[in-house]
Amino acid sequence: MIRAATLERILVILSDFVALSICFVLAFWVQFHSGWIADKYDPSKLFSDYANMGLILNVAWLVLFTCAGLYRSWLLMSRTHQILRVLRAVVIGVVLIIISLFGTEFVGKIFANQPLNEGYLYGSRFPWIFIYGGLAMVLVAGFRMFIYFCLRGLLRLGYGANNILVLGATDAGKKIAEDLKNTPAFGQRVVGFVDERYQVMDHEFAGFPVLGKYADLPALVKKHRVDGIVIAHESSSPQEIMRVLVWICELQLHIYIVPGLYPVVNGQFKANLVHGFELQELFAFTMPPWQVRVKRIIDVLFGAFLGICSLPVCLLAAIAIKLEDHGPVFYSQERIGLYGKPFTVYKFRTMRTDAEKFGAQWATKDDPRITKVGKFLRKTRIDELPQILCVLKGDMSMVGPRPERAVFIGKLREQIPFYISRLKMKPGLTGWAQVRHHYDTSIEDVQIKLKYDMYYYENMSLLLDFQILVRTVYVVLTGKGAQ
Repeated sequence: MIRAATLERILVILSDFVALSICFVLAFWVQFHSGWIADKYDPSKLFSDYANMGLILNVAWLVLFTCAGLYRSWLLMSRTHQILRVLRAVVIGVVLIIISLFGTEFVGKIFANQPLNEGYLYGSRFPWIFIYGGLAMVLVAGFRMFIYFCLRGLLRLGYGANNILVLGATDAGKKIAEDLKNTPAFGQRVVGFVDERYQVMDHEFAGFPVLGKYADLPALVKKHRVDGIVIAHESSSPQEIMRVLVWICELQLHIYIVPGLYPVVNGQFKANLVHGFELQELFAFTMPPWQVRVKRIIDVLFGAFLGICSLPVCLLAAIAIKLEDHGPVFYSQERIGLYGKPFTVYKFRTMRTDAEKFGAQWATKDDPRITKVGKFLRKTRIDELPQILCVLKGDMSMVGPRPERAVFIGKLREQIPFYISRLKMKPGLTGWAQVRHHYDTSIEDVQIKLKYDMYYYENMSLLLDFQILVRTVYVVLTGKGAQ
């Protein structure tokens, strides 16, 4: 069955295209056939002569709407907020059309509050643009509201809902489950409860099945195609909440919490209030979808550029490593990426070939295992350059948290609350933690870096990525933070 979010996106894009096409046809009729604009009246004009222009405009609008975040899921969000976002996008689009037709002089006069020539207002295409923009605003918003009215109707009939697990067979959990069942228009279907008392309690609670305990969550999420989890424990301690999150932070799903429990974890991370329902979402991904796409494009372009420019440096590094101890130039390791997906990372070898003969361990200050050449490569971060291959493949990004080894993740997830939440981000060649702190040498260092990583996750944007890249250049040039 097609999911509500997928159906929503398809229908909204189609409705926008249809609405914008109608706008163009009406605006064409107003300008050339209605007689309302005297100097533009010309019944001999054929719409077929302008159809290509309308198609180009429609595609441009869809690109603009994508950049404005209008194709994310709005089904459970405020209609007023969505209409305001549409209004803002249309105003921006109208301004861009005016600039393309009249240049910056017209816009400059508007912002400078200077008088406009009559030619702008009456003898030009300005009235047509104004009518076209107004129609776009009304029809796009109107069509969208109709789409959401229909989608809500389908949800009420049980089609397209997201599957939800409730953690905690408690009174709070019962209320959440019953409220979601009684309001199907919110598009959340409770498939059952998860509770640590699973083995000693009835396998049904409040009319819903009790499916297992916390350790079963990864399997249950996969089996029931779960989209979200609601934490609904009563009087839970911070330790209890942390223990729940350890099992689910790495899963690709929404994590909700009842407002009464939010003070337990308040101050640890941001939370978004779910519109129309008494739930708050934890670890909400706030980077606009268009920025996610641009970020990937930048990764490929910047990664390829950096890779080509660094070839001479890489060649010298390879020669220096080989001359020092005749060992291999590169070393590879399995690291854990986005949502726990393993991948192979490549780096220039900076340690002796027998550096881990006693098992995996952190580097320490003045680590004797680091070679002389390796010390320089680490100080300048040249040893990281082969990871550009991982960026181009898509396993890593230019900016993100450092990719960690599975053996360390297994230890750290039990010792540091929310450590596993780093897996909600694609690892990076550089990152906020890397430019703000040195290499990990202890649990304390990992805790500090986690705070930086979570700051990056909560404030992820192209502007922050640019700031991190600039700081990375400073770190490379000064050697600050290297070890």
